[in-house]
Amino acid sequence: MKSLMIVGTSSSCGKSFITAALLRMLRNKGYSAAPFKSQNISSKSYMTPESCEIAYSTYIQALSAGAVPEADMNPVLIKPAYDQTQFIINGKLFYTGSYTKYEDFLPEIRASIASSFQRLAAKYDILIVEGAGSTAEINLANQDVANIFTAKITNSPLLLVSDIHYGGVFAAIHGTIDLLDESIKPQLEGFIINRYQGSRGILQPGIDFLEKKHAIPCAGVLPYQQDISVPEEQSLDRMAELIESNMDLGLISRLLDVAL
Repeated sequence: MKSLMIVGTSSSCGKSFITAALLRMLRNKGYSAAPFKSQNISSKSYMTPESCEIAYSTYIQALSAGAVPEADMNPVLIKPAYDQTQFIINGKLFYTGSYTKYEDFLPEIRASIASSFQRLAAKYDILIVEGAGSTAEINLANQDVANIFTAKITNSPLLLVSDIHYGGVFAAIHGTIDLLDESIKPQLEGFIINRYQGSRGILQPGIDFLEKKHAIPCAGVLPYQQDISVPEEQSLDRMAELIESNMDLGLISRLLDVAL
């Protein structure tokens, strides 16, 4: 089993979209692949055929991969609410109450994540793993499960995604790499600039600086997309085409050790 982990400089930078698009591309090329997001915080969920609850974004990713959605793809789902947070573990309600109890549940959460990954790894040739939020949330490092912990237990190469749409993309990438936990820095293999409108040539001086400064390549510059809706099959194929046209497939092939 091979894996690749998509991490981000922030929430909503495009990790879920890129994960789904990579999975669709792999499916179209004949690979057995599936998504894995150890922990998701979302109020929007999907009930699997086995009556297990996972994040809706993970369901879309499973659909992209042509895989049957299952609890192991998203072993921990946290559904926030003003006064009563729900913790869904292995697809079933584990606890309802205050989010402050999170640290008390870390042993159960981490054990569930590790077991889920091992079971998926035994079933699929490739797993595309998705982190959560920022990979450099240093204030939460001790209780992290979605980024540092998952990167360690999966031993996945990491691709760092940043959203340029609101500006500051070079600072976000540089700062995130600088703050990245030293234990997973050697796994970082490249960065992606997402949602760009314009000529890549304008970005090149900044890309050159980051590549030289951190000795990792730019794996792709993805254009801003406003009209792709999911989960229609045609839209999923368009997502895959977007990835193929704008990412370094040679790098992706080397990281996964597969032919693309």
